[in-house]
Amino acid sequence: METSKLEVELRNGTGKEINKKFRRKGDIPGILYSPHDKENILLKVKRENLLRLLASKTHQLIDLEIDDGNKKVSRLVVIKDFQYNSLKKQIVHVDFYGVTLKEKLTMEINIELIGQPIGAIDGGILNVELRKVEIECLPSKVPESLKVDLSNLKIGDNITVGEIQLPEGVEVLTKSDRIVAALVPPAKEEEVVKEVVEGEAVTEEKEVTKGEEKVEVKTETPSSAPKKESKKESKKESKKE
Repeated sequence: METSKLEVELRNGTGKEINKKFRRKGDIPGILYSPHDKENILLKVKRENLLRLLASKTHQLIDLEIDDGNKKVSRLVVIKDFQYNSLKKQIVHVDFYGVTLKEKLTMEINIELIGQPIGAIDGGILNVELRKVEIECLPSKVPESLKVDLSNLKIGDNITVGEIQLPEGVEVLTKSDRIVAALVPPAKEEEVVKEVVEGEAVTEEKEVTKGEEKVEVKTETPSSAPKKESKKESKKESKKE
């Protein structure tokens, strides 16, 4: 079982102003909770240490080293959630969940897409519809990611959650019929062309393909095209002259 080590400290006080002070000093406020703790434990972690951990691919199980100022205590945890400020592009809060090696846990795992779809040669476009799935397993069985091979995808094919190859001891809780990725045909649409010959608007008919339907399109005569004079109008003009 591979774990990553992360040092944190206990923090005192809560509230927006106190948390802002932590962030200005380079600390991210956090919390540790679990069914085995009577109360939530308030923590703070150095921003650079947390970002370094998240940038690695070995942060699923974390050996959290908690410093209370007098002694250090280790807890096995996973990152359950974190809050992100999209404007400042910063993590502003992190939630740790305490686990034990004998109890299964539920968490989200990234889907890692590998391989180039064979249908891409024919112009197929890859649509990715799912980036994560929810799994349940023992902490020692948590995978870094679930790999999905796209190599055999032809135009019109897709891969569902139920087709993902799972490591031993891992159960997927996401619905099996959810589509992970699909290779769709390129969109085709022909433009309707208008030509003007000797002052007359010539209408050209073409079929516009949309999905499986074919729609016949006719262009209208431009309002700017000259009108033909009627015989009555010609006679009136002659009388005036």
